[in-house]
Amino acid sequence: MLLGGIPLVFLLWVTGGALGDRVRELNTGEDVTVTAVSGCVEEGPPMSGRFPYCEAGWRFDDGRTGQGKVDGERIAEGDRIFAGDGFAYRSKTSRVLSLAMVAVAGLVLLGMLIGLGVLYRKTRTRRRRGK
Repeated sequence: MLLGGIPLVFLLWVTGGALGDRVRELNTGEDVTVTAVSGCVEEGPPMSGRFPYCEAGWRFDDGRTGQGKVDGERIAEGDRIFAGDGFAYRSKTSRVLSLAMVAVAGLVLLGMLIGLGVLYRKTRTRRRRGK
């Protein structure tokens, strides 16, 4: 029964890493202006896991530039997106929602791990009393 908690601990660790990435992106990202769009992919085959994105370039308010894949719907030159060094999204709202979903998943996993620990203790106590 105790070995059943090992995958939960691993998933909790992975969830914590994903949560940290999203918090870092929210702290370091800023609204930028799209300067060029080289192409967009609307969708992939069903069940492929491909989400819509556009290849684009953008300019930060301080004059720096960046380029890469912008996750989300189609964008056009002059649009404002949320980006930072190494990431770009259609809006900051999508990162906040993603952060909330990862946090809820982490809380569920933590609750499952605590529940498993409580069940383990109860089972151990019952076995001791039964002997």
